[in-house]
Amino acid sequence: MSIRKPMLLCGLLLVAGCVQAGPRHAAAQTCSPAQGEAADAMLDKLDDWAAVGHFFKAYRQCDDGYIAEGSSDAIARLLAGQWETLPKLQALIRQEPALRAFVLSHVNSTLDTDELERIKRNASESCPSDGASLCADLRQAADRASK
Repeated sequence: MSIRKPMLLCGLLLVAGCVQAGPRHAAAQTCSPAQGEAADAMLDKLDDWAAVGHFFKAYRQCDDGYIAEGSSDAIARLLAGQWETLPKLQALIRQEPALRAFVLSHVNSTLDTDELERIKRNASESCPSDGASLCADLRQAADRASK
């Protein structure tokens, strides 16, 4: 009887693990080699928020490793050097709310310190009147990344 209890417990844990992992696995998309190549090719074209939005919709499942670093660089260039385009990002976020977390996740420690400082300064000093929440989150992400 003492052997049956551990076997029964193991069986229950195995079933529970399969049930729990099943839906998450089914919902997650993987990046195919062709998608990875396309995402890599698109990195050099992430020069405005529309391109970032398209990249997010088409290739977010590929956003890992060097592709994620390239995404971070592009997003940092936009936030540090083209801050006046922030209203375009806000409009895209209204259409696709998950884009906000994507952008914020790319304000990270892989970025250049000067870019992080410019992002913090832009978010603190030049925030659009309707962007206080996004600016606060960008400032916080840049602050966290610089530590």
